[in-house]
Amino acid sequence: MRIKRYEAPSIQEALMKVKKDLGPDAVILYTRTFKKGGMFGFLGKTTAEITAGIDLNLLEDVAKKKPVVTPAAPIGDLPTEKKETPVVFSDPTRQKIKALQRELNEMKTTTYSNTLRDIHPANNTLLLSEGFARLKKIFLKQELEELLAQQMIQGMINDKIDPENMPDVTMWLQRFIARTLKIALPHSTNSGSKVMAFVGSTGVGKTTTLAKLAARFALMEKKKIVLITADTYRIAATEQLKTYGGIMGIPVEVAFSPAEVFEVIQRYQKMDLILLDTAGRSPTNDHQMQELKQLIFQSQIDEIYLVLSATTKYWDMIRIIERFGSYVPINRLIFTKLDETRYYGAFVNLMVNFQIPLAYFCVGQNVPDDLEIPEAKSLSERITQALLN
Repeated sequence: MRIKRYEAPSIQEALMKVKKDLGPDAVILYTRTFKKGGMFGFLGKTTAEITAGIDLNLLEDVAKKKPVVTPAAPIGDLPTEKKETPVVFSDPTRQKIKALQRELNEMKTTTYSNTLRDIHPANNTLLLSEGFARLKKIFLKQELEELLAQQMIQGMINDKIDPENMPDVTMWLQRFIARTLKIALPHSTNSGSKVMAFVGSTGVGKTTTLAKLAARFALMEKKKIVLITADTYRIAATEQLKTYGGIMGIPVEVAFSPAEVFEVIQRYQKMDLILLDTAGRSPTNDHQMQELKQLIFQSQIDEIYLVLSATTKYWDMIRIIERFGSYVPINRLIFTKLDETRYYGAFVNLMVNFQIPLAYFCVGQNVPDDLEIPEAKSLSERITQALLN
């Protein structure tokens, strides 16, 4: 079989390239869309990629049956419409086409990030031992992507891990997760980043998370900070933040427009940190996303934190990251409600696939106690324990 990879701005254009090069009998083996260029894969150009193949014998048969194309008419002459001569295949060729079509119908089209696209999963026809088959079943139940689960299994096989020896399996997984996840360095005012904005969908816990961070910075690290809320859609959110600010002795400003946000930021330039709370946005609402983009780019934000709930469905989280990342540059991730789920597979999938640094995660509603700074060893232990239960 002849196999080639094609890139284009859209799936449709990539398919046209496949059809033009390999003909209508090409078999689509793999498709994905990704951001090319930009920062952390965001703000780049959307690119579609298709890997396709075709039986070389089919190409030869098509070449033999290919109709003769007459030269183009000279400039000035009116072209005449010609009907394409149908290609007639022999019975053996027809059987090959049907076989390839059956293979195509059995294939699944899946989108993966740059991190996973070059991973070659273990041969699906290879019978796993009972121990590894059981481990893979556990991983899939935890909602790990099958490709990632297979990579883990293959890694353990390569390292000669006994799947029945759970201490060895546990240690291997902890090492794998620790070196795979991307963790952000703790925030430091020495980095020059002063203005931090928090964005995300409705109901993920942005305001509570912001209050936890404010308490950590102001009470534990003794930083001078100010809170700005641009979430004027929910009166409760504004009052909640003002209550937290009053308890901690932190000024809270309400801004009704990007111009007001910018004015407040300029007024508090002597502060160590400025934390901006934004209204929850639906990633499917273009108008809301445009408003968020306008707010961020007119306010001179230094770092943008996307807040995600660990209880959100995996494919919805992918959509949220892709949509928010297409409007504003996402620098860090914060996961909330990790205490409300037993399934950590989606969390691992996202961290591996997108490789956006994890800044903080929340395991409860208490301010500020339930906010944790990720550390490779402890986080890998937490995830491993969840994956194996």
